[in-house]
Amino acid sequence: MRMQELQSAQRQLIEFVDQFAPLLGRAERGHWCGMYVSGLLLDGDRKSIEPMAGRLPGGNEQALQQFVNQSPWAHTLVFDKLTEVLLGRLNPDPGVLVLDDTALPKKGRHSVGVARQYCGALGKVANCQSVVSWHFSCKQAHFPVNAELYLPREWTDDVPRMEKAGVPVERRQFVEKWRLALLLLDRIKEKIAHEVLVFDAGYGEIRPFLAELDKRKEYFIGQIPESHGFWPADVRTVETAGTFGRPRRYPVVADRNAKPLSAGRWSEFLLQNKRSWETIELPLRKKKTVQAMAIRVREVTAQAYYRPGPERWLIMEKLSDGQMKYYVSNLPESASLQQLLDWAHQRWTVEQGYQQLKEELGLDHFEGRSWRGLHHHMVLCFMAYGFLTLVKHQRKKKP
Repeated sequence: MRMQELQSAQRQLIEFVDQFAPLLGRAERGHWCGMYVSGLLLDGDRKSIEPMAGRLPGGNEQALQQFVNQSPWAHTLVFDKLTEVLLGRLNPDPGVLVLDDTALPKKGRHSVGVARQYCGALGKVANCQSVVSWHFSCKQAHFPVNAELYLPREWTDDVPRMEKAGVPVERRQFVEKWRLALLLLDRIKEKIAHEVLVFDAGYGEIRPFLAELDKRKEYFIGQIPESHGFWPADVRTVETAGTFGRPRRYPVVADRNAKPLSAGRWSEFLLQNKRSWETIELPLRKKKTVQAMAIRVREVTAQAYYRPGPERWLIMEKLSDGQMKYYVSNLPESASLQQLLDWAHQRWTVEQGYQQLKEELGLDHFEGRSWRGLHHHMVLCFMAYGFLTLVKHQRKKKP
């Protein structure tokens, strides 16, 4: 936003920020919250505290530093309130919850959670922080719901380092990304009406994660690697006697010479058996249609190769350049291929959202080192994004 635009929206912004004031504690924190969000919205190459304070009328670097890095307000409560405000104002249709993580490149080793790990922003292993997050997406809008920093083992094995960075005691144990995603999901799943969960292959390839979603009775559609194996849905199974004549707890494949097919081989098998690609229209600006097929299958269980796992949809999508993508879903047999792919492609709205959060709102510009400061900065960036979402929605409603 240019300064003139920000000033014209000042009344709306004050009303928006005032909804969060009771969660911030002292009265002056509400003022500096509005100032910080204004700084994120205002045009500028760098959205760290010092340059923002210099651009804002009445900006005070020390006060903003205090508000973000030292003030003990709970970012999790602000996340919840932001979701409540956006859902109340947008009144959206039931949508999807999209799981994603994003990398924040960093120099040095002192910022909380920083380590050499895969950085999507750079496309390689590099020094960065990794943030796990859930987003809501529907026809009317999309916005981030919650997020938390992932701590690699080199951090959780170093207690003095965590103490120095202010990592809460309850977060000083190593938690895999997929388990962290489940913890975040459990905080929000009852608060947001959603039809399905969507995620990329980084989570789709983790079978224990899918099993936990089954336990929670959550429908999902997730991308997977082509190497993942599946039995036919109608593979013949038998119950054979176990040790001391006791029956096995689970049935096993009757023909031990039979082999499951990888996701990549399933598309070849279907084409050889006179199945053809279906053209599916997508509600996307750039990609209007895709070629796809789907079949009911059963998972291969790594720990018990001949014991077929849960029944799933396996979806195969052929891209314009001939490349393939594969998805797995626990949606019922009645689900259509059109609906499955509509949901699967909702994930791209999150990619667009993160691009805006970083390029326009400074999500990756934070220069502090503490756990508290980083999570405060993240939720304030999400507030700025939410405010823009409401402004756009209001403009669309005007004749």
